[in-house]
Amino acid sequence: MSTTTTMTVKPTWGHGLNLSSGQRDPVYDLLTPFDQMPTKMTGRTVWTKEELAADPDRWIHHWTAEEIQHIESAIHQVEKQNLSLAQVDRSTFVLPSPVASTLTNIRDELINGIGVTVLRGLPVYNWTTRQASIAYLGIGSYIGQRVSQNRHVKDLDEGKEVNGEGRLYRTHNAQPYHTDDADIVGLLCLHKAMQGGESQVVSTHHIYNVLREERPDVLKELCMPHWFYDRKGEISDGDEEVMRVPGYYYYKDRLSMKWDSYYVGALQRFWDKGLLPTYTDAQREAIAVTEEMARRLSFEMMLEQGDIQFVTNTHNLHARSAYQDANDPEKKRWLQRLWLATSEEEGGWPLPFADSKYEKRGGVQVNKTPEAYPLEAE
Repeated sequence: MSTTTTMTVKPTWGHGLNLSSGQRDPVYDLLTPFDQMPTKMTGRTVWTKEELAADPDRWIHHWTAEEIQHIESAIHQVEKQNLSLAQVDRSTFVLPSPVASTLTNIRDELINGIGVTVLRGLPVYNWTTRQASIAYLGIGSYIGQRVSQNRHVKDLDEGKEVNGEGRLYRTHNAQPYHTDDADIVGLLCLHKAMQGGESQVVSTHHIYNVLREERPDVLKELCMPHWFYDRKGEISDGDEEVMRVPGYYYYKDRLSMKWDSYYVGALQRFWDKGLLPTYTDAQREAIAVTEEMARRLSFEMMLEQGDIQFVTNTHNLHARSAYQDANDPEKKRWLQRLWLATSEEEGGWPLPFADSKYEKRGGVQVNKTPEAYPLEAE
């Protein structure tokens, strides 16, 4: 595969409509062959669980009383203008320079550093759900551009997590290690579970280095563009039902990962119909080894009420343990989710996708369906 092709045309998906570009296959000619990929990753993006455990200040920001006052003032300004949640952005949720500068530094650490942060101490227990949503969307706008997706993580007793028919985030089951279809994923904790629900994060660059040493055969499998993802019917006119991608891809000196050990294997309905090639024994072993290694190397944290967690998908995997809710429906575990884009033109990583320079790259976009901002899980 050639690595000399360059992108010269900015994508036009959603042009003038402020839509997300949606889930896309990579430009296969831009993918670097495995034998030309780095032998070792170094720098700020490579971290271990021991390092984060020893230095909480590296990944936790505690809001000061003054910062919270500024955030609450911004909430009130949005309310005073009677703005919709879709209208909450940096121009309407105005924070003073010191707070904005703090978020700028956090954004740099997310994009170019360890790629995980927790903003701790928002008094959501004193706010309405709408006020919490305003604060969350406003803070997130200083990190990246919002892209379309489902905005709530809550057990809806869906019971369809088998064979790709449902979404694991809508259940109480554990989520395996994965990335999302956005540069950064955010979670705002409105209510904790009664038991469980821990969040796990792991550096994919650290995994890459360990695989190079321990299982180069597995790493090679992960770097091949022979992994499939079911779009679960969330497709625009003319799209295929599945995507074909590598796990790791190296482009313009950046090593990124797209992976989900659950969804790469939840393809039985396609295999039964002979629509996709079944995975080889080597691929199936790669799935198992990657999940085991992610568990071994990951850092675990518990999100507290009022925490905002941001995780960068380009160079981290994240997961969640199973949990048990309280019987009181008002006390069920409830997180609001936010997918954010940090495009190449806004300081984000160049990616081997045609929408790399698109300001709202990624997300789940179906035709021209606008983003929705429900205050409750649906």
